[in-house]
Amino acid sequence: MSTNGISFKGGVRRRREARESGMAVMLTAIMLLFTIPTIGLAIDAGLLYVIRGRLTAACDAASLATARNLNLGQTLSEQTAAATVRGNAFFGANFPTSYLGTTGTTKSISVAQTNMSTLTVTTTATTNAPLYFMRLLGGTTAVAGAIGKASRRDVNLMLVLDRSGSMTGTPCTDMISASKTFVNMFVNGRDTLGLVTFGSSVYLAYPPSNNFRTTGSLLTSAIDPIACTGGTNTSDSYMTAYNQLVTINEPMALNMIVFFTDGYPTALTANFPVKTVSDTRYGASGLSCNTNSQCTVPKSTCVDDNGRASTHASWGVFAGKMGAIAAASPSGNATGNTLGLMTRTATDSSSGDLLLSGSAVSGCAMVTSWARARQDLAYVPDTDINGLLTAGYQSVSNYPGSNPTYSGKKRIDTPINIQRIAMNLADNAAATARANSTINVVTYTIGLGGNGGVDDVLLKRMANDPLSNIYDNTKPDGLYVYAPNSTQLNSAFARIAGEILRLAQ
Repeated sequence: MSTNGISFKGGVRRRREARESGMAVMLTAIMLLFTIPTIGLAIDAGLLYVIRGRLTAACDAASLATARNLNLGQTLSEQTAAATVRGNAFFGANFPTSYLGTTGTTKSISVAQTNMSTLTVTTTATTNAPLYFMRLLGGTTAVAGAIGKASRRDVNLMLVLDRSGSMTGTPCTDMISASKTFVNMFVNGRDTLGLVTFGSSVYLAYPPSNNFRTTGSLLTSAIDPIACTGGTNTSDSYMTAYNQLVTINEPMALNMIVFFTDGYPTALTANFPVKTVSDTRYGASGLSCNTNSQCTVPKSTCVDDNGRASTHASWGVFAGKMGAIAAASPSGNATGNTLGLMTRTATDSSSGDLLLSGSAVSGCAMVTSWARARQDLAYVPDTDINGLLTAGYQSVSNYPGSNPTYSGKKRIDTPINIQRIAMNLADNAAATARANSTINVVTYTIGLGGNGGVDDVLLKRMANDPLSNIYDNTKPDGLYVYAPNSTQLNSAFARIAGEILRLAQ
């Protein structure tokens, strides 16, 4: 139907389309009123999220840096001031001024003791994040805040240093230098450090103290006079250090032994019975047969036939290291010689090993020649002075039935047997420390090469290093670090310090 040639249906459709177009414009306008703020909010919120994440990372970095640097200064306030400088530097590096347009950034770093053995560093910060799209609603900035925490546990550490004869010269000098640098990495007034040195004898050179960097009682002053001479009494020196940690008795602290040596164990400490009868054994210098032959050896001429006193009990192998002796036939006498009894404890760290005085070994053959201890001593007892078993992972030999008086007792007339027993004792000493679940001692070992060789297997076992052949993941993990020569000792000690300070966080 049309009127004057104009379609009625077409007119209606055009009017309807006009109305719909108007509605679409109106709806679009209404939607934009909500969409634009929503998009703006999303953009500004995303920017705020990025800024807050960076601020949190900066707080974490500042707290960690402060905790790791709490080793400068003599008092907690001095240490806090020095460490806070590092914390502020780390914060600034992670959250630069005006980062993404931020303004008014503030931060605060505090150090507080949260329990007897723990310091906690807390870093809090706020900043004004810029708003762009949301300014349409009247706001120009939004506050972003963050907090970061890091704790540092106190360390109880016994440093054990080998001052045996093979360390003489440059190795001894380098050890002294590296160990002094090492102890200065810890916190005076918080951490507790002590020092044991050993050759054939053992010396508590510096009883544990948390003022080890205080003028007049410097731990480094106890390291300086070390003179290297004598054998290697690994087990008794380790147990001396361990017993100091037991005495401190702080389960909440990190209890650690850092043990340095350049060779195999060659000495042990025990109550050795005096030989009361003539018997067949390997001879020694001054006896009727040489060191590689067996012969009839007369009874001891010692006045005291009841054994040596425990304070006069260290005995070991003369000269050489286990590396040379271990290669020899285990059934023979191998090489080397045995030496006379030493005092168990050195009088000072520079005196080295001291043979017993004449009155202490009155009438003994070893008075005339220290190598004649084989004539005076009957056998190695089943336990040492610390109660450790002399048997263990190293096979040791006993006197045969042809020696009826001491049949079944551990031979004391062959250097190789003494060294294997000394290795067993060192291994058993570390096992004793690991078994103490109260103080959870962690052992770190450092082996120096180039002076005759170290036993990597033993030192890994002592440390419960994950590469050890007896690694126990239920016990505290330690670490063995090998230094090929003494110029590498600084790096070795620094690596151990890094591991300890990482655990302290």
